[in-house]
Amino acid sequence: MTEVILKFVEDLGSDKNFWKNQKGGKDKKIGSSNIRNLAVLANNADCYEEMKLFIEYKIAKGNGWDEKFKGNKIFGNEVLHYMDRIYEMSNKNDREALRNISKFFGYLYWKVSAIEKGADNDYVRN
Repeated sequence: MTEVILKFVEDLGSDKNFWKNQKGGKDKKIGSSNIRNLAVLANNADCYEEMKLFIEYKIAKGNGWDEKFKGNKIFGNEVLHYMDRIYEMSNKNDREALRNISKFFGYLYWKVSAIEKGADNDYVRN
């Protein structure tokens, strides 16, 4: 499961321009601390639907969650897509799904933090 979650994170982190445009100044939208808070929220949620509803709220509110991501996709909808896949892969078990979704946001936090700091360089894996 961890390997799959990491692939999801790599996919979301691959649009570095999206993330670089989200940080800085008073117009800051989705940043690493916003993502980190979602990892904590997933740990504290009672069920998957609660977490899903919160992301839907964030999309409706805007603040970057409703922005274009990788062409015509909406960032928040992409996050929901991965959350739904994690939920399915967790056999629709709320506790297991929320634990895995928390990992997903935790890993995404690391990825976004690296991009924000400019430390996310493309490299070749052996």
